Amino acid sequence: MFSAPNYPNLNCAFIFCCSLFLIILGLFGCQKGSFNKIEELIYTGKAEEAVEKLEIFLEKEPDNPEARMLLGQAFNEVGRSDDAILQFKKTSQLYASQPDKRIAARLELAHTYIRLGDRTSAFRLLKTIHKGTSDPKILRQIISLVGDSYETRQLTRGDSDNYSPTFSLDGTQIAFTSFRHDNADIYLMDMNGRILRRVTYSTDFNDSSPTFLKTPNFLLYSSETKSSREVKVDIQGSGSTSIFAGLNMTHIHSKMTRPVIPISFGTRAPRSSPSGKKVVYESSTDENLELYLLDFKGIELAEVTLQQITPKRITINDVDDGSPSFFPDGKRLVFVSSRNDVNQLYTIDIDGKNEKHLNPNRYDCYNPAVSPDGKTIAFMSARDDDWEIYLVDVDGKNERKITSGIGRSIQPTFSPDGRYLAFVSDRNDNFHIYLMDLNKPTSRKDLVKLLEL
Repeated sequence: MFSAPNYPNLNCAFIFCCSLFLIILGLFGCQKGSFNKIEELIYTGKAEEAVEKLEIFLEKEPDNPEARMLLGQAFNEVGRSDDAILQFKKTSQLYASQPDKRIAARLELAHTYIRLGDRTSAFRLLKTIHKGTSDPKILRQIISLVGDSYETRQLTRGDSDNYSPTFSLDGTQIAFTSFRHDNADIYLMDMNGRILRRVTYSTDFNDSSPTFLKTPNFLLYSSETKSSREVKVDIQGSGSTSIFAGLNMTHIHSKMTRPVIPISFGTRAPRSSPSGKKVVYESSTDENLELYLLDFKGIELAEVTLQQITPKRITINDVDDGSPSFFPDGKRLVFVSSRNDVNQLYTIDIDGKNEKHLNPNRYDCYNPAVSPDGKTIAFMSARDDDWEIYLVDVDGKNERKITSGIGRSIQPTFSPDGRYLAFVSDRNDNFHIYLMDLNKPTSRKDLVKLLEL
């Protein structure tokens, strides 16, 4: 019978190698776990603690690129951008033999240059990255740093501020607010920016936040007592601010105006449901900002009276809840609340049940709007000393920035077919309304032009 030879030394060597491999694997896993915890510190407002831990770690392992990358990110979070630049440069050198990771470090470096206002250094670096890759994901990352992610065109022009865009139910018109005659009034324009008509003619009030109702020619809007000739483009209401406003309804042709909610504390930001039969709004009538619902089902809009409208309160909290917007089913809302020290996005049923925190993070988020297919939420977020528009999936994941460059971008709203996103930006000095085509991503050719600016 054949028997295998016994090699005790080889068996011992094999066992030793396996043990060594398991030890190394365990150490790698521990290190990876530690980095994950440090990354969590950075993105939950504890960046100072992350800096301390990473500096101690790098005293022992100064050539660890992952640790240096995290340290650069932590430095950015605590305002030490110059130190962040040094860390990202060192990380890029350490990743010289790993092109993908080196690009990631260079993108962080370019982002830091932009935060510091050094667009020359940022664009020089981004041009280098752009020339060396054809990866569409990387190209999209570059675009997100320097411009809009989709083709965008300016609709309103002139020296006056324009804001609060909203689409008609058929998607052929945009109602908006303009401060072109000493106070804020409501106007209508077509999808090419051609002004169709002026809708309100107030002298003592500023009218804003128009929304279309179930009968296409009726608009509901917020009317605020005029305290000065200065226009204020608000991104979020506050229950602690003494603002006197109510909700009015007008017919776009007859100029007939009726009060729906009388002037009270902070009654603003109305948004209609996709059917136009319900309206949700914010009000600080009960001491702090809360959400309220109006139901126009069965009501003849041309003959509506104050007695026919009974607001239903949705939220009851000690903090401000505002900027509500409907989901396509008309049964749920997304809104903004400051209940965790920062303004964040929450969802809730219109009966006040099933409240959820949509996007827990450390950044202020405002102006949410839900896409017609119910899959995506657009919102504005204040990050890196800038206001830009982001998209996030309705499960709170896959967040991505879609506007960038000079200027602030706010108040996104979807067209009824989901193809367009209208928003407001002061990229050309005054606040103007822009239209983004979500079916036309910014091309590589357009990116080249952006980097030449």
